[in-house]
Amino acid sequence: MKFVIDETKDKMITSLLKSGKNVMLTGATGAGKTTYCFELAEKLNMNCEVVNCGSTQDARTSLLGFFQLEDGNTKFTPSNFIKAIQTENTLIVLDELSRASDDAFNILFPILDHRREVCIEEEDGESRKVKVADGVRFVATANIGLEYSSTRSLDRALQDRFMTFNLPYITGEQMTDFIKGTHELTKDDEMMVNVLSQVYDYSHNLFGKGKIGTRISTRSVINTLGLVKDGFGVRDILDHAILSQYEQDSSTIVNDANVLREFADSIGVYSNSNSNDNNS
Repeated sequence: MKFVIDETKDKMITSLLKSGKNVMLTGATGAGKTTYCFELAEKLNMNCEVVNCGSTQDARTSLLGFFQLEDGNTKFTPSNFIKAIQTENTLIVLDELSRASDDAFNILFPILDHRREVCIEEEDGESRKVKVADGVRFVATANIGLEYSSTRSLDRALQDRFMTFNLPYITGEQMTDFIKGTHELTKDDEMMVNVLSQVYDYSHNLFGKGKIGTRISTRSVINTLGLVKDGFGVRDILDHAILSQYEQDSSTIVNDANVLREFADSIGVYSNSNSNDNNS
């Protein structure tokens, strides 16, 4: 079962990539943007290379490569990114592009526009142009919005190099169907997933009304499925694996967690008959 995305949007993104255009996927964290990129690569029968732009503090080293001593000689070692852009039929995912540095942006500009090249400095001090290979395509992901304090507004010149699509969070019902289609669940497991989906939906409804400052991500719920399969109760999963993420931030976010706990209590999560606690 494939990740849930609007069919028309999926067809447009696929068509653009086939024609050589760059695509940017925006949306909230944990909505499935990177997962969808892997599915795109599989559908297009392409290799997939993910570059975490949020970790490129030293952009030149991370994106271009580095010098090192080898047998008394200075040797340039190209980055995985440079190797990827020279590998035909590769989908390169520029993950979390909204967290990249200015240096990273400047390196990416000529790669993403009509030039499709970048200059790297080699051992002799001379610059060499590296061309993007035929069949290489670029998809960027970006978390954009007031929820994400570590992100930034993207440079307009960079945005113009992409066709942008928003991937919103899926509904609780869609998430439940996706989980049931990709995991083997017992009846008890299904009941727990349904409860988690209700709390997930409630967080999104309140967020949409401006009553809480953040919401439960799709990834947060899907990541707990191993705990469900291992027999942990829905109460413990909600408290320790999902809502605990809220309590690491400000008092406002802690209050959001308490609001969601009150809702969970109203649907029986904290009653003994529904908690299914693991007592080991």
